[in-house]
Amino acid sequence: MSDTTAVKRIARGAEQGTRYLAAVGVVLIVLIAFLTLFDVGLRSLFSTTIRGLNEILILSLGVAIAACLPSGAARAVHISLDLLTARLPGHAARALSLMGTVLLTLFLLLVGIEVFQLAAIYDQRDQASIILGWQIAPFYYAMAILLLLCLPIQILHAVEAGIEIMRTDRGWWRPVEFVPSLLILAIAGLVCFDALALLPGYEWFRSLQAGVAALVFFGMMWGLMVLGVPLAACMGIVGFLGTAILLAVGPAGTVVGSEAGKFFTSETLAVLPLFLLMGSFASVAGLSADIYRFANELMRPMRGALAHATIAGCAGFGALTGSSLATAATFGKVALPEMQSRNYDKALATGSVAAGGTLGSLVPPSTALILFALLSEQSIGQLFVAAIIPAALAIALYLVAIKVLLTLRPGLAPEGSPIDPTALFAAAKGCIGAFVLFGAVIGSIYTGIVTDAEAASVGAVGAFLFALFRGRLGGGQLWAVMAETTTTIALIYTLIFGAVTFSFLIAFTQVPAMLSGWIIGMDIGPYGVVALLVLVYLVLGMVMDSYAMMVITVPIFLPLVTQMGFDPVWWGVVTVICVEMGMITPPFGMNIFMLSSIAKNVHITTIYRGVAPFVLVDLIKVAALILFPALALWLPSHM
Repeated sequence: MSDTTAVKRIARGAEQGTRYLAAVGVVLIVLIAFLTLFDVGLRSLFSTTIRGLNEILILSLGVAIAACLPSGAARAVHISLDLLTARLPGHAARALSLMGTVLLTLFLLLVGIEVFQLAAIYDQRDQASIILGWQIAPFYYAMAILLLLCLPIQILHAVEAGIEIMRTDRGWWRPVEFVPSLLILAIAGLVCFDALALLPGYEWFRSLQAGVAALVFFGMMWGLMVLGVPLAACMGIVGFLGTAILLAVGPAGTVVGSEAGKFFTSETLAVLPLFLLMGSFASVAGLSADIYRFANELMRPMRGALAHATIAGCAGFGALTGSSLATAATFGKVALPEMQSRNYDKALATGSVAAGGTLGSLVPPSTALILFALLSEQSIGQLFVAAIIPAALAIALYLVAIKVLLTLRPGLAPEGSPIDPTALFAAAKGCIGAFVLFGAVIGSIYTGIVTDAEAASVGAVGAFLFALFRGRLGGGQLWAVMAETTTTIALIYTLIFGAVTFSFLIAFTQVPAMLSGWIIGMDIGPYGVVALLVLVYLVLGMVMDSYAMMVITVPIFLPLVTQMGFDPVWWGVVTVICVEMGMITPPFGMNIFMLSSIAKNVHITTIYRGVAPFVLVDLIKVAALILFPALALWLPSHM
């Protein structure tokens, strides 16, 4: 058996083992949702609760989330830019791939070690939960051990990359390809022995003014991103290294451990895995098809009824999944074949699906809004409610765009047909479940009956029961739900660990304050500043993933916007809209590439043409929200 075959066989075994581990984590999250719902029922019906349940559930949730991370590592779940590596010669691309794997390995090792040290500190202090007095150290030890399980898996990935270099390349290129990774390991050795003073340029870095140093480190982060290094590693390693140089290795490590531990057990972040489960179970339950069928029957009399129904269906399904890509992927498989079979223009068909997909991250509950809330420490409930009117505006503008387009060019889609009352009633009846689920989640948040985490539990349990009673959890579907949830949890949490590490460096070097001073000195006024930031988002959206944009920009832009006197909740909605515009902005919009992979018979330039009208109305939507902030702030003011 060759080395390559042996390593791949071990990697497959590791993926299978971590898959079972992640399944335990997902099952634990589901149990936490049921227990939370049970506690809500006790409170509502009998004015009592299970004593100390919340503090134990939040610690257990941290362990469940950590159990998902090794599976994410085994499946190489991460975000990276492919701007340069795809255009490089094979030997250079392989060298950078190995370097990126090594950097991600080191970052996960760093987080795992620091969380373990945090657990040891809690152990030494006999730190206990407030109500029940349970020791919290065992929970943190479990999180650290699960994190450190990522290490052997990452080493396997690095070995695979190294074997690929040895197998493919010959001559003097072969040793050269290992040089970047060896240099990184050498720097890691200096960090390990607290000997960064031996690093070339160390004194020069320390002599720099804080702002200049921040620009250098920011440039390093972007440089690594362009080289294809996973974004979590770019932010985490540069943030840690910058803090270690400007302060010391010990405090830098403490920042990593304390921030990771805080987010593992954050009550605010607890809503994320629960809403992810809600979306996955809703998708498996077939609620997307129900929503699309109802929207189609309702809009049947209109020319291009399927295109209109796609927008409405994406909005409804987005309310259950909270994900732009998931919504675009689902409706790409559901709506595109229908429109193609009825001779819809290919640009219109793909454009409506791509644009409709962006509604998944705007219509609450939304993972993008949750991520903004975490990065900005704003209320998730207020952000959800603030997004309702802008989401309705977005749906209306998309429908108007299709209507105007078909009025000018009626040949793009067939005429409508009369409504069939029987079919409409049947479709509406089948859609009741989706409406009830959405109403229960958003209604309970708006009225204040439950907390954000409890509302997320309502959604997760409700979607699970729909999938269960419809018989949709057999035949591997439950595994599919677990895999989808695990993938997103691993992706977002590693991003967050990197983001908070880099954010500390940004805050320490006072970048937001300096940026504010510089922009104020431009004398372009508050609205000029907002317009400038929107332009930055549009440019970044052409080349970056939405999560990546948010974790990099929110810690820098938000202090600037609030200093100008704008409401952070309003800016959160504007940010999500701008970020989602990037999902359909050529040349690198993620929804565009998602549809290109589904509709293989449609050239990508056709999809570019299809999304153009929707990008235009998105600009109108952003302008309306900037000119009339009440569109986002009126509903939260009545909570």
